[in-house]
Amino acid sequence: MQPMCRFWLAPYFHQSSVCASRPSIQHIFLRFQRSKHSLAPSAPFRPLAFYALHALPETSLPSLESNIRNQLKKLDTVGRIYLAPDSGIGGINAQLSVPVHQVSAVQSVFDTLPQFRGVSFEYNYGMEDTEKPSFRNLKVLLKPHLVAVGTAVNNRDLSKKPIYLTPDQWHQQLSNCDKDTLLIDMRNHYEYDVGRFKNATKMNVDTFRDSLKVLDDLVASREKDEAIYMYCTGGIRCSVAGAYMTNKGYTNVNMLKGGITNYGHYINENKVENSLFRGSNFTFDGRRGERITDDVLAHCHQCGAPCDVLSNCANKLCHLLFIQCPSCKQKHEKTCSSECCDVVHGRKEWSHEYNYHAQIRPSSKIHASLE
Repeated sequence: MQPMCRFWLAPYFHQSSVCASRPSIQHIFLRFQRSKHSLAPSAPFRPLAFYALHALPETSLPSLESNIRNQLKKLDTVGRIYLAPDSGIGGINAQLSVPVHQVSAVQSVFDTLPQFRGVSFEYNYGMEDTEKPSFRNLKVLLKPHLVAVGTAVNNRDLSKKPIYLTPDQWHQQLSNCDKDTLLIDMRNHYEYDVGRFKNATKMNVDTFRDSLKVLDDLVASREKDEAIYMYCTGGIRCSVAGAYMTNKGYTNVNMLKGGITNYGHYINENKVENSLFRGSNFTFDGRRGERITDDVLAHCHQCGAPCDVLSNCANKLCHLLFIQCPSCKQKHEKTCSSECCDVVHGRKEWSHEYNYHAQIRPSSKIHASLE
């Protein structure tokens, strides 16, 4: 598995025994003790995300990680935060679930970090608050790169920024573009499938690392001053890909500032009826997505009914990410195949080797396997 993908999808892609042993009385007691200190189920939570591409000395990361962890725990905040040093794609990338009454306090934590003095964070909120937190716990992780790109991009390249368009500018410009305008969805294939901008080009990749080669092929026949538009969930992938393109001499690279989430707020707040984005914006947390419009663009991988809700197979050793409608979820007991159903019930042993790409690429055989 690519390092970036393992971290992004950690809550959903992991290997564990299907038939776990029965919990002991001590284990149940410890879980009860922990639950007494958990957040009240009725407390509303707000999805909060932000990033900053910023040179951080590697020696500063351990103390920064400890400081952030300790302060956020006091504010009952959960989520994932990645920190990376200046030797790679350095900076911070955060996806959090914050009690609504603590949002200002959490933002103050980051605004006052000395390691980010001079950096102005642009906080991106989810489309709706949630009753329960979107993450199980808080993870602050140190990584070599915020975005996995290998040696294709380094911190020096990031100084050549793309053109950042506000959602209003983005909407106006794309509304007046023709179908030949190059509009690139910089996300993975399963994100594109459940929601996308009109006339967007699908990269059809499994990881961001894969997308840079595809990006090279897409622009190979384009003039260096031709307009290129790109978007992603919150902006970080486009910031890196945009810098990658400008360093290759492309002078008109435009990205959506704040990504799809920011555009969704623009549509709602301004009551824009002709949204250029249709469907659901996939999110790498317990929500699995936030709806931008009522359009359902995808279909259940098992029965073909209109559906755009991504689920993981209940067989943890398979854990396929696939679209499953409520009817099939009940019929197949949250599994993707009769084989996985047999594994879950102990009628069969799992004999397949772990393969990340297979976990996110539902085979055309998935339906046949259930007949």
